[in-house]
Amino acid sequence: MIRVDDLMLVNPPFIYVNDTVGQARIIANHSWFKSIPVLFQNGIFAGILDRNLVCQERLPVDSVVESYIETSVTSINSGAPLAVISEIPLVSGVSVLPVLAPNGTMAGIIPDPDFLKTVCKDIIDCLPSVFTDNKIDLSTHGIIVINDEGKIVYFSHNAEKILGLKGKEVYGIHINKIIHDSKLCEVVKKGQPQLKDKLQADNVILGSNRFPLFKGREVVGAIAVFEDISEKEQLHKRLRKLRGLNLEMVGILESMNDGILVMDNYGKVIRINSAFETITGISANKILEGDIKFLIDSGCLPGFIVSEVLEKKKSVHVIDKNKDRDFLFIANPVFDGDGKLVRVVIILKDINYLNELILNLQVTQELATRYYQELETTKDRLGREEMIASSMAMRRVVSLAHKVARVDSNVLIMGETGVGKEVVARSIHKCSHRMDGPFIKLNCGAIPEPLLESELFGYESGAFTGAKKEGKAGLIELADGGTLFLDEVADLPMNLQVKLLRVLQEREVMRVGGTRSKKVDFRLIAATNQDLEQMVKQNTFREDLYYRLNVVPVCIPPLRERKEDIVPLIIFFLNKFNKKYGLNKKISPEVIQNMLKYDWPGNIRELENTVERLVVTSDRNLIQLEDMKEKTRIEDINHNNPKILPVVLEETEKKLIYQALQHCKTTREMADILGISQSAVVKKMKKYGISRIFE
Repeated sequence: MIRVDDLMLVNPPFIYVNDTVGQARIIANHSWFKSIPVLFQNGIFAGILDRNLVCQERLPVDSVVESYIETSVTSINSGAPLAVISEIPLVSGVSVLPVLAPNGTMAGIIPDPDFLKTVCKDIIDCLPSVFTDNKIDLSTHGIIVINDEGKIVYFSHNAEKILGLKGKEVYGIHINKIIHDSKLCEVVKKGQPQLKDKLQADNVILGSNRFPLFKGREVVGAIAVFEDISEKEQLHKRLRKLRGLNLEMVGILESMNDGILVMDNYGKVIRINSAFETITGISANKILEGDIKFLIDSGCLPGFIVSEVLEKKKSVHVIDKNKDRDFLFIANPVFDGDGKLVRVVIILKDINYLNELILNLQVTQELATRYYQELETTKDRLGREEMIASSMAMRRVVSLAHKVARVDSNVLIMGETGVGKEVVARSIHKCSHRMDGPFIKLNCGAIPEPLLESELFGYESGAFTGAKKEGKAGLIELADGGTLFLDEVADLPMNLQVKLLRVLQEREVMRVGGTRSKKVDFRLIAATNQDLEQMVKQNTFREDLYYRLNVVPVCIPPLRERKEDIVPLIIFFLNKFNKKYGLNKKISPEVIQNMLKYDWPGNIRELENTVERLVVTSDRNLIQLEDMKEKTRIEDINHNNPKILPVVLEETEKKLIYQALQHCKTTREMADILGISQSAVVKKMKKYGISRIFE
């Protein structure tokens, strides 16, 4: 039977009858609940205090709350069936239902009884189908209920114990902020149950069943009933590992050409492989039915080898001549942790066959074979668009990114050019509860200062010459409900820093030429390759904006400090460009070794461009060292000269820019052909002294 205490919230915020209004206001300001339970000093329930009432300024702060409580409030017994709630008349304006223990003390509350009355039948109907049919004890399961907005309205006591959270602290918070990817919102959206699903919540593995809750035909919420299956999963993993090890051992034994026999310390044969059957000519059934004496009597095994290994407890080697073949018997003792002999492993080698193998043995390229096997096994994993994090330094970045994705705090991503700041920003967005909202990116250094303000804040009709009649929404407005990513934020002009700070403080934006502000709800992620702290000291960046942006700093190390990521990144880009250009090229180990020696000042972007150049310019399917050298001397590369690769890359880059210049009329067209930003084209032309006046 499902009882009230299965869904009640334990240890909710409360006050005593003799507390002051000032004390009650403190409780009210830190609580999501519209009503606060009031107790006598002995814990007996006294009544309910309306939150709005106690927060009114007309009430003296030193007055006692007993004068303002509502005493005629319906309560319910903690052991009552859940169905009773649908029959209880509720007092208008009271948003909690007190749950009392048999002695009259408050055991907990039902925080939103109107909602529960609406969906009570659904909860009663869906829970038995999970627990009664499968004979599961409800007392071991946690229960979470959300409304149609995704906010938590019920968080049972078992849910608190399993997840290590307090119901009074998470009530009214969006479920995805508490349990990332809980899928409860998906149940609300589709109106369909999800049964027997596994979910990772921090360090806990949950087995969960989820059901939609209806009011008529309209979905008004969802319920999740779950248990901690971490220990079960660990046991299953260990069992699967043991089974896997057993199968692996069987596979190893069966793959050997030597005969293998395992017996216990009493002479009982435990296991043999197929080679032992073949060499001795006796089936496994006959050998396993008897003991070691059967093999000795049949002449398949020298008798003294067994007695000697049991007596001396040391390895014994014996060569036995049998007709035209010579056999080597090796008996090895196996001991337990206490030094007691528990097994004897006997190896039977056909010496003639062994000599044949030695004569026919050839040198193999084991390193290359192992290398390509490893590449094939990781091909699927690296083929997805995700952060590559093999190094410990990058794993810490990924872990921090996933943690900060759960909240809406501003993030400042710092790192050199090309380290992947935008990739990290997109990952934070995709893992947040704003994942369905827009991801708006603005490169603050790529847009001229006169245009930057209108791009960021938008403009009204007639704001300036050339403005659209209908006006235009800025990127901040477009990011409403999602994430705004400001790349190269250090290039933001000082006057726009002030306006951005005001938006972050007031969560309102005003268009250029406008007179009214508009509310915006977005999450800000900024990125820079410059030292903002030093810029603050030099008065080139506002200190107050810096502290607004730097709530959660994420520092991405350069590629030269995390070389464990280079090989996975090479394979990732190789697969990417093979797929893009319809090729099937591979990179030789020598090329990879040279790439590992290079410092990559351009970081991942430079590595990506290098791999693409090698893929499209090499004439063979296997990219070799000569494909890298172009006009450089191979001897220089072999002598680990770190200056060779950048020279080659700069020459190639300069050549490509000249070629694009001959076919394009604008730097924007050049950027499209080269696959880089317009600002990058301008910088590279300036770098190489290339100039041209476009019409």
